[in-house]
Amino acid sequence: MSNLRELATQKDFLRPLAENTGQLPKEVEPFDFLQALLPNLGSTNAELRETLTYPVLLNILLDEQNRYHLTGAQLEELLLTSIDEDHMFYRIGEAGTDSVFMRTNSSLMIPLLFIADSRKPRISEQAARRTLEALLAYSRREQNWRGYVKGKGWAHSIAHHADALDDCARNRYMTEADREAILETLAYLAHLPEPLCHEEDDRLAFTAYGIITRQEVSATYLKKWIASLVVPRDENVLAEEGVTSWYRAANAKNFLRSLYFMLSWSKGPAIAEQKAELLADIDQALRQLNSLPAAWFAGEN
Repeated sequence: MSNLRELATQKDFLRPLAENTGQLPKEVEPFDFLQALLPNLGSTNAELRETLTYPVLLNILLDEQNRYHLTGAQLEELLLTSIDEDHMFYRIGEAGTDSVFMRTNSSLMIPLLFIADSRKPRISEQAARRTLEALLAYSRREQNWRGYVKGKGWAHSIAHHADALDDCARNRYMTEADREAILETLAYLAHLPEPLCHEEDDRLAFTAYGIITRQEVSATYLKKWIASLVVPRDENVLAEEGVTSWYRAANAKNFLRSLYFMLSWSKGPAIAEQKAELLADIDQALRQLNSLPAAWFAGEN
């Protein structure tokens, strides 16, 4: 048997595991193999990173046939490793470099581990809270928000981060204050000063939608939060700061549009009474973010 790190990069070995048509040999300890897979998250080879490694991680951590027995201590170690300086914070602050692949794909470990924990609780409150703190800090420190990188595949930092925040919000240890902090982070990401054009708005909105429809924050807070998403546009669009203000407003507008339709399409009874008011508040925010003259909509032009 080859050493584990070498085995973790062999595509022919990984493929049946990714397709869930095979399983680890008995002599390969699952936890050790999961650790050996983690460096692949930073690979610039999209097939190794996205098509093979992540599905293998998913199929082992969320194995429904109960073939791999992982302890709570092992899950916690994987979780805390994923958010450390060599993974989710690896060379944080760089823009336009390949280090983003390690950071953004490490954040995708969080949904897998929290879903595994939701099926059979094993992760401590301390580890869950450290994860939330890391996610909130990462939001403010990441500088590389690229979506698709030609020749290397998806970085998709915001989308992956939104997925991690979503599962964090669902975690049994999270409080109303924690979920408010997550919503504040979503608002921050929806105001980034660069165009978001890889449907990041949908992924951010879905996380907010979940918190809202599960009624995990108050209606009073939501009204203030929606209003906070309105940002002014600088009229001097020839200046760099003016253009930046338009990017921020457009990102916020796309986020609110996505959230509006998710709520509009929702058939869940939980927010039926609150729904009309929420949609009205979002509608008002969108009108304020609109860049076209109001007269155009009044038939005056």
